[in-house]
Amino acid sequence: MILVLIFLGILVLLVTIITLIIASTLHIQIKNLSVSNMEPKNTNEYAIIFSLYLGNKIKWIWFRLNDKKVRKMYSKMQLEKLDFKKFRKDFKVKDLKELPKLQPKISYLNLDANLGFISPMTTSFLVATIASIISIALPYLAKSIKKERYIYNIKPLYYNKNLYKINLNCIIEIKMVHIINIIFILIKKGRKKNEQSTTSNRKPYAYSYE
Repeated sequence: MILVLIFLGILVLLVTIITLIIASTLHIQIKNLSVSNMEPKNTNEYAIIFSLYLGNKIKWIWFRLNDKKVRKMYSKMQLEKLDFKKFRKDFKVKDLKELPKLQPKISYLNLDANLGFISPMTTSFLVATIASIISIALPYLAKSIKKERYIYNIKPLYYNKNLYKINLNCIIEIKMVHIINIIFILIKKGRKKNEQSTTSNRKPYAYSYE
């Protein structure tokens, strides 16, 4: 009887956790991210915070990544010699067409980018193109109608050098149900690829008489 109660308790706990995850929204908060090849470089530590919210109000799970943790993860990946070639083989560019199904929303954006290239014409063209892409895409990705929550400046650098300095703060929201759906779609595609490759590798039976 006790074992049955323990089993039922574990089952109820698992069902509750799974239900909470499916009903949650993933918040990815990027704080003080600075990427630059210019001097002086920003010494502020950045952080990437992954949080699960219920109803976009109650935070019940979170995980914080900073510069030190990212470096540790990278060194661990190098030590374990992860098979990136296999990953590239399994993941195709056409799989990217599934990403819009995630339906991500940006609830906050503060982007300051300074870009320069050897050719001034290239600099002007690319800066204008990037700014245009952001202005076109943002209305579809923005969650809030408050303009003060979305600030971006894309500025050219005319030094006849390849230079960049990017500072980013943002919050991206994705519903877990969409993430789970994409995972299942990619797993299905992976299985189909494996089945096709297995079938193609089979040698046809040949009948021979000696």
